[in-house]
Amino acid sequence: MVDRVTCGLSMNSVDALDLNQLDLNQLIALSRVCGLGDQADLPNQTRNLIQQADQAKRPLTAEELRMICRASGIGIGLPLELQRKADSLVAQARAELNRQFPDLCQPGGELHPQDRADACWRDCWNFLRVVLYAIAAGQSQFTDFEGMVALRELYIRMDVPIKAMRIALQTLQELCIATTPSSSEQALVRACFDHLLDNLNNSAVKS
Repeated sequence: MVDRVTCGLSMNSVDALDLNQLDLNQLIALSRVCGLGDQADLPNQTRNLIQQADQAKRPLTAEELRMICRASGIGIGLPLELQRKADSLVAQARAELNRQFPDLCQPGGELHPQDRADACWRDCWNFLRVVLYAIAAGQSQFTDFEGMVALRELYIRMDVPIKAMRIALQTLQELCIATTPSSSEQALVRACFDHLLDNLNNSAVKS
């Protein structure tokens, strides 16, 4: 597992690289989830604010959210509330995964030892962080294609239990949807998570 998956580093075209020739550190540097900073249809200010937050691997500030939501027409209430609850939401997803797969974190399990499990949950927190960027920007298509190619290869190399990761993200999806009664906001949350899950479900990823 790696907690740098949304680091926002600049990169050359992954398509031009032989991923098999790259070591883990090179794959970590190339892996990136957030592609919103490169979407030309977004306002410059929105792209810049998201890029800055993503490079620092931090949530958007309330003022940054206000500016991005004003440009996108998305109400600030939902992303602000979800950011406030992010740690709790990830903890709930973790509890649900442990309930469904109690052996994952035990000796011999795919999330043993503890530092491996901790890295998995840092990844989930970072996935949620980027999903919240996308919700604020009103963009359900938000991943970086090349960065996700590198990330999938990295997860293969590190034997990440993608099935368990997907269940955790699906739990986060439902928890986030339950935060709002608005059908339009629910649809946006669902679309953002579905997009992320689809990209993690590439046939090249070990399930």
